Amino acid sequence: MNKKITRDDVAKLAGVSPAVVSYVINQTKYVSEEKTLAVKKAIEELQYRPNLHARSLKTNKSMQIAFVCDNLRNNWLEIAEKKFFDRGYFVSHCYSRDGDEFIQMLIEGRFDGVFMLSNRYTAAQLNQIAGAGIPVVLYKTRDYSFLEPNIVAVAPDIYSGVEKTVNYLVFRGHKRIILAPPLRYNMNMAKGFRERAYKDALEANGLPYNDHYVCRNTESENSVLATIFDLVFAGNPDERPTAVIAGDDYLAGHIIQYVKRLGLKVPADLAVVGMDNIYLADMLSPALTSVDFSKEEFSDRLVDTMLKLIDGQKPADQYIAVSLAVRESA
Repeated sequence: MNKKITRDDVAKLAGVSPAVVSYVINQTKYVSEEKTLAVKKAIEELQYRPNLHARSLKTNKSMQIAFVCDNLRNNWLEIAEKKFFDRGYFVSHCYSRDGDEFIQMLIEGRFDGVFMLSNRYTAAQLNQIAGAGIPVVLYKTRDYSFLEPNIVAVAPDIYSGVEKTVNYLVFRGHKRIILAPPLRYNMNMAKGFRERAYKDALEANGLPYNDHYVCRNTESENSVLATIFDLVFAGNPDERPTAVIAGDDYLAGHIIQYVKRLGLKVPADLAVVGMDNIYLADMLSPALTSVDFSKEEFSDRLVDTMLKLIDGQKPADQYIAVSLAVRESA
């Protein structure tokens, strides 16, 4: 039977005390770079795996973070997940569910923190999580009436992204633009950054805001595509939209494929712009124009903010600068 590797074995190989090994693993005290490297090398050589259950009992931390998402296809979150893993935290991806029962399950899950990528929850529900002593980093895309101090925003500047997109499309000659928020985005909750930027940018360009061009039913891809069909093929030809701003690149990709199946051309008949600028953008045909932001910077700020909240600090809200990656779809 193979001998179970212990913290003492790591300490002996690294030439440090067992306490120093704990400091390095838990990042609870400063350890010199030389000793830190020695401990990490010994951990790798011995393939040591700390007992997370024992550690959680001692530190009162589960070393687990919940990522709550409206869809589980945000592949760029892998960068943030790896950074958390390197800091000793395990990430669980949770598909968002409506109702207070899901909120209660999050609270009972003993997570050290929650990254809320969903916009389906009210301020009261978010405050319920924070009120249970669980820090929340919020991918904030709307205004809320009141949020607890341990709820902090880290997100790309959605308002700026939509504003830049509208300005660019208007420059290209588009006057009737569809706004299609991300799937499962709760359009019944007011004060969304996307809608406000869309309206403000249109009016700044001398164009009227028309709620008719905003997709209100975002519960499924089919519901969004049905709205686009009705707008493109119904009514006066002079009122037909010529461009779509999609809430993310996956939705934009589905729109492009759907429009092509209808016998239309992108961008000649309908220009399409996505958001997030993931790997998919270059793989689509035509290649997708998309709102871009640094995933590395976002991940660094997310991890740093979450760990500060867990440590009892109160960092400020942070919004990542965005730009428009222009490709053939617009």
